[in-house]
Amino acid sequence: MWMKEVFGTDKPVIGVLHMHAMPTDPKYDPVTGIEGVIEAARKDLHAYQDGGIDGILFCNEFSIPYTPNVRTVTVATMARVIGELKSEIKVPFGVTVAADAMKGFDLAAAVGASFIRSVLHGAAAGVYGISDIHPGELERHRAELGLMNCKTMTAIVPEGSRQIAERPLKEVAKTLAFNLNPDTILVYSDTPGSSIDVEQVKTIKEVTDTPVFASNGVKPETIEEILSVCDGAIVATSTKFDGKFYNQVDIERVKKLMEKATMARGDK
Repeated sequence: MWMKEVFGTDKPVIGVLHMHAMPTDPKYDPVTGIEGVIEAARKDLHAYQDGGIDGILFCNEFSIPYTPNVRTVTVATMARVIGELKSEIKVPFGVTVAADAMKGFDLAAAVGASFIRSVLHGAAAGVYGISDIHPGELERHRAELGLMNCKTMTAIVPEGSRQIAERPLKEVAKTLAFNLNPDTILVYSDTPGSSIDVEQVKTIKEVTDTPVFASNGVKPETIEEILSVCDGAIVATSTKFDGKFYNQVDIERVKKLMEKATMARGDK
């Protein structure tokens, strides 16, 4: 298990910093501009850190709806925002470029991320159509960028999608671990915000010793059960004011979550 080395705890809770829409994104605000994106990110960063979060994951979440070929300006803007905030980041941080793993590795190399979250394998179908990921190409790109020490987190099945060739979960977990050997397998629920199926986590753990994280549905009410079976958790919307997706992060909600997490994992 590598989490203690990176995060200082065996079962980290990572907060997703939803970066505001950027140039060319449908929801971009040209009035507040890039400075508005930076300031919103700064507020969320400090709310997470002051609330006791273990790590931060920067994501272009408000680029929704996503494209598999993310535009250069998006990655450039993300790099600028992270660069502006770099001196203020006090916890380990990672990146995700939705929904373009190749660009995610580019960003990770540019900003010195400790980990990356992306879909790194498989063929799936969902609201965005069909995705067909080629792990061999991604791993070679990762190696070319000198990122083999950058920890990888990948969904076993992408959120809101189904495998094109449906296979038993155990089979997917075994072949994923053998062929790609990710540092973390992420488990999603069927719908954003709902709790994961802990039985899925137990099934995966029967066939691989790869750490398994819950990637949604993480709340103060669920964190104890989640950390009893998972090796970590990723949280986002439940930490925001009123628990609403487009709101800023609420430090009091982060504190409440981390108090529960600290008790669940028995931190001294």
